[in-house]
Amino acid sequence: MRKMMALVLSAAMALSLTACGGQSGEKPADTKAAGSSTAASEAAGSGDSASVDTAGVAAPGSPERYSVGGGSAGGNFYIVGGGVATVVNNLLPDYFVMTAEETGGGTANLTMLQNGDVEFGVTMTSCIDEAMNGTAEWTNGKPLDKIRGMLPLYPSYLTIYALKSSNLNTLQDLNGKIVGFGSKGAAMDSVYREAFPAMGVNPKDIFNDGHSATATAVGDGQVDAALLYSLPPFAAITELEATKELTFIGLTEEEQNYLTSTYSFMKAGNMPAGSYQGVTEDLPVVIEWNVLCTSSDVPEDYVYLITKTLMENNPPLVEVYKGLTNVTPENTLNFNCPLHAGVVRYLEEVGIEVPQELIPAEYQG
Repeated sequence: MRKMMALVLSAAMALSLTACGGQSGEKPADTKAAGSSTAASEAAGSGDSASVDTAGVAAPGSPERYSVGGGSAGGNFYIVGGGVATVVNNLLPDYFVMTAEETGGGTANLTMLQNGDVEFGVTMTSCIDEAMNGTAEWTNGKPLDKIRGMLPLYPSYLTIYALKSSNLNTLQDLNGKIVGFGSKGAAMDSVYREAFPAMGVNPKDIFNDGHSATATAVGDGQVDAALLYSLPPFAAITELEATKELTFIGLTEEEQNYLTSTYSFMKAGNMPAGSYQGVTEDLPVVIEWNVLCTSSDVPEDYVYLITKTLMENNPPLVEVYKGLTNVTPENTLNFNCPLHAGVVRYLEEVGIEVPQELIPAEYQG
């Protein structure tokens, strides 16, 4: 029944989703799972439940049945959601039976968390920003007050690239050029149509298409430069670099400051040297996080136990997707919504000072 509810809601949400849900469909180059829940289960199959420290949390009379909202089948959110479910099932079999649900992605998952249709959901910090403020059409003008942060999954770096022969080296060089913004109406498209003019960048034209098609257009010379958020290496860019020499455009400190002060879900950071052939040194950019959220309705003990278990048993997650090396206590502070009380409890236990704005009203620690 719950699976059916998730699929019905996903179909309804598909008409109004922004890219903060749709980006989950892009498959990165280093996803180890093969795009199905079975593959995710096989990849995450390692782990010994006997070695897990349950910290005195009592097991329920029978395992709690929980759902994880992922994304479209084959997409990264679906694979990661399936991996999380499998690792929890393997390591805490007396506590939980967790199922990954095929959904419409980040915004659909937040809506289902608010409505109690799933207990956990994969999303992005841009989606959380819309959810907490109730500003996007998909929220129906109402903040989603039950959303709580749980696990940081992996960062997505702002990646601006062009053919090296184009001699485009700074953001200001994009004035008067054709720039690819991804799918029309998607979150990134909307943000940068607003941000670029405010930063003094006025392209001649905006090219809207999927990121893979946009990379092809850059290679063919139809588009001068393109931008996307991804965790390198992004397959379409890597494939383009096999035949073309690319340049990657970083941000000035002033440009970073403008974006992070204007958009709360963006953080300043550096794309590591070696991310692509054309990134020969750390590149200053902005970052958005892909994260796992939960609901304030899920008991503190259970969220604490799942958080502790996944933080302290990372290798099975990395078997699903290499980017999940970023599941660390320190990275949890990148959330832009209150954390779950169980997460705050774990962070304080391991010595992480949690900022006041991330502590939920219900935390009694």
